[in-house]
Amino acid sequence: MGFPSVMRSAGLAIIVSVAGISAAHAATIVDEWKTIKAPEAPKLGDVTVDPSTTALLLLDFNGAQNPEKGPCNSKVKPRCIAELPHVAKLMKEARDSGTPVVYSITSNAAPEDIATVLAPKDGDPIVKSGANKFINTDLDKILADRHIKTVIVTGTASEGAVLNTAAYAALKGMDVVLPVDGMSSTDPYAEQYVTWHFANAPGVSAKTKLTTIDAIKFGKAG
Repeated sequence: MGFPSVMRSAGLAIIVSVAGISAAHAATIVDEWKTIKAPEAPKLGDVTVDPSTTALLLLDFNGAQNPEKGPCNSKVKPRCIAELPHVAKLMKEARDSGTPVVYSITSNAAPEDIATVLAPKDGDPIVKSGANKFINTDLDKILADRHIKTVIVTGTASEGAVLNTAAYAALKGMDVVLPVDGMSSTDPYAEQYVTWHFANAPGVSAKTKLTTIDAIKFGKAG
């Protein structure tokens, strides 16, 4: 074999080698989906909040009485229905401590469509918006007028209203308390990845405390 032939063979070998490397590196996250193991669950902690600077957000708990009126219904989100008694307990404790309660509803709903056990009282703020409850609403002003520095975020869907509203609040510099048993979805995987996000994502993890409803305590107003 002459020198040119050797060079051609070497060149072909390099091309094949590079092609092999490219093929090996071409796998996407979707290709690897079934091989990925979920990380260890984050630790949950006890949280004590100051009622004078904290607000409880109840996001999109509408639809329980009529599935056509919102996402929190037995047809598409039975997990939301199951959480209602726990969230109602948290709401009562918040009210008893003087912590303001703020609601959101989806675009096709009215205040009376909020689950009965979480029914708003006269004067409770209610905003209507898409996934991020700060967008195209006066939620920012509602919280600022009450000197709120911390929000307890509950609601459905975890990957919708909860994720977007809580992340926005954290990125604005607010402290976020996120009870993992108060943010429901159609599928528990969504609740898992939202929990992972707030435990790990830059910009939001440092401002978020993951907890449970029973581990949230309302202290004396500062």
